Amino acid sequence: MRHVFLIGLSGSGKSTVGRLLAQRLGLPVYDIDALIEEKYGERIPLIFSRHGEDYFRALESSILLEVAQESTGAVIITGGGIVTRAENRALMAERGIRIFTHVDPVVALQRLQAQHAREQASGQTLEIRPLLAGPNPLAALQQQLAMRLSWYQEAELTCSTSDKSVEEVVQEITTMVTGAQDRPAPIVRRVQIGDGYDVIVEWGGLERLGSYLSHLQLPPRVFVITDSNIGPFYAEKVTQNLLAAGFEPQVLTIPAGEASKSQTQLNKIYDWLLEQRAERREALIALGGGVIGDMVGFAAASYLRGVPLIQIPTSLLAQVDSAIGGKTGINHPKGKNLIGAFYHPRLVLADPSTLLTLPERSRTEGWAEIVKYGIILDTELFALLEAHAETLRDFSHPPVALLCQIIARSIDLKVAMIEEDEREQGRRAILNYGHTVGHALENASGYGEWLHGEAVSLGMVAAATMAQEAGMLAASDVQRQNHLLAALGLPISYTGSVQAQEILSTMLLDKKVVGKRIRWIMPTRIGEVVITPMPDDLVTRVIKAFFAGEVQ
Repeated sequence: MRHVFLIGLSGSGKSTVGRLLAQRLGLPVYDIDALIEEKYGERIPLIFSRHGEDYFRALESSILLEVAQESTGAVIITGGGIVTRAENRALMAERGIRIFTHVDPVVALQRLQAQHAREQASGQTLEIRPLLAGPNPLAALQQQLAMRLSWYQEAELTCSTSDKSVEEVVQEITTMVTGAQDRPAPIVRRVQIGDGYDVIVEWGGLERLGSYLSHLQLPPRVFVITDSNIGPFYAEKVTQNLLAAGFEPQVLTIPAGEASKSQTQLNKIYDWLLEQRAERREALIALGGGVIGDMVGFAAASYLRGVPLIQIPTSLLAQVDSAIGGKTGINHPKGKNLIGAFYHPRLVLADPSTLLTLPERSRTEGWAEIVKYGIILDTELFALLEAHAETLRDFSHPPVALLCQIIARSIDLKVAMIEEDEREQGRRAILNYGHTVGHALENASGYGEWLHGEAVSLGMVAAATMAQEAGMLAASDVQRQNHLLAALGLPISYTGSVQAQEILSTMLLDKKVVGKRIRWIMPTRIGEVVITPMPDDLVTRVIKAFFAGEVQ
């Protein structure tokens, strides 16, 4: 087990909790302050008064380094100010899991005063803590918390201790630590466009949202927009996390579903922002799947000519695709995503644990975009999906590390594309494999019958069939693609009422049309595609056969 570092204000209960926690976890315990007193033969208040804070911080750092280098995991109790040195923060992040024991300064002061009274009554000490010796110790604690809060919030886990018993705190931390030990480390990718921004893949990452936002130097007010499916699960959790980090979140919930991705709903978002008098430096937070990400992204791009955007994708499809790359927009009655803008977020936080609350169908559709990456760019990713399709589809025991790895790899592939071709003037268009037919099907069926990933899956089957009939793709590769899609729970044959002629007409409104001809993304083998027009008679023949249910 890795080290467990307890950080937080004096009076948050670190020492009492730490000793009991070590017993519960079966680990040794190191108390940094106690080790300093033992090694240097002086009480902490005397070291402060005789040598000054800088001298004490140097001693503290040396002891921390010494115990952190122990190969056996331990519970390490730190002093309230240990986070003030960058080298200490980096060392703790590298060597273990940090637990922020969060306490209200009023409660902390009461505990410190009671502890000091007990020590004096028993003759343990005559010195007064520097914190208690000042004229206004509560103000001092409040100031310390304000100065150190962003450093405390870098912790992997946070436990509020103000209104809980020691046993309750220990039990809560034990549960969190046990789960966190098996949790893979956050995966961070930097998108080098404009000022650049991070894409973070982290199981349980929503627990650290406030910490991540604190580093962006945003104003306190933030505007969270979610939908009626996601809001009940995560709006309160996100709100409390942001409040604890010093933000002032305002929340708007809109109806879930593709039908909301409209000018009418966008105007309601504008109205709400205007009612709140949202300002240009205040961020919009998109909390939801692709519909929320696209629409809130476009609202951020257009409101006051651009406000900061934070993407928190909660669906697999959004985490690997729509939240990455800066595409934002709404639908038009004549087509999908026809009104929009390229507008990049300040941060993307993908927490795969949110997939646990999705209905199976909503979770399954996301695999279409990941299979797409394998077909157009990455044979190894495709093979990985083939090898683990059954495990990945079953979310009763999600393969956390593997899932995070696959999501991060998909993001890597998309980031490489957008850095090469941000505005989709060239090679980035290959990301639309399966989308020409897929978007047309969504539009023709009224944005409700088929989820986006399902439509893309059918679009990939149609495109691969077209490529095979043109002599561009081997039948064995078509079979591999279709078998993998089916193994992941995606549709590979059409059953519905949409007619082929509706698809053919709608496809002409596709964004990839140049000179009234569609630029098709055609696979030539697994891992490679080309962008090319296709003969009209071939396209018509395949589309008619596919939508007649003749292509399996």
